[in-house]
Amino acid sequence: MKPSLLMKASVCLIAAEMPVFEKKAAAQGSWTANASLATDYTDRGISSSNGNPAIQGGFDYTNSALYAGVWASTVDFGDTSAAYLEVSAYTGLADVLENGVSWDLRATFFDYPGADAEGLSGLELSGGLGYSFDTGFWVATDGAFSPGEDYVYTSLKAGYALSPSFSLDAAIGSYASETDGDYTNWSIGSTVSRGAAAIDLRYSDTDIGNFAPAAQRLILTLTIRS
Repeated sequence: MKPSLLMKASVCLIAAEMPVFEKKAAAQGSWTANASLATDYTDRGISSSNGNPAIQGGFDYTNSALYAGVWASTVDFGDTSAAYLEVSAYTGLADVLENGVSWDLRATFFDYPGADAEGLSGLELSGGLGYSFDTGFWVATDGAFSPGEDYVYTSLKAGYALSPSFSLDAAIGSYASETDGDYTNWSIGSTVSRGAAAIDLRYSDTDIGNFAPAAQRLILTLTIRS
């Protein structure tokens, strides 16, 4: 599994715990950068770092509704793969309507240097909708699929900003594939930010049994943004 739409749920500031399409604060034509150290790289409930710490980072460009970026993380799939790095390049359109509904359409290409022959690289298309209330509560839903592959991933998310520097959120997702099988994952977490730094603590689990990368875990992530 790879980083999905709306997500990098365990590597972001409070604003990034909200849907990606909510983040309209950046000035048009602006660049931002981020760097993270996480105790585990978990995506859609499954560890992509074999339960080990991961170093992550990326760059984003925003110009009105258009955005693009690149993000990378160290990975460890054990003896099953020679991949050591995941690199995702993405672009999309996102906006917030006058009625408060936000939307996002994204295309993401994933690559794994050192594992070209393993067929891990691919394109994922995704989209999402969200809504933020004046009370600080927000809800979102998103879906993703990969052309040429048979999986579909959907999720529901909700969160609440108790203050400008502290928020809580929860998510539940469903992965469906005739090849890989079906499973459900869920998470709950909190994010505290101060200036350009944020600390995210998250509990993640799935209904997959006897598979260590999908076991329940606590994930602590420190992120710096500029």
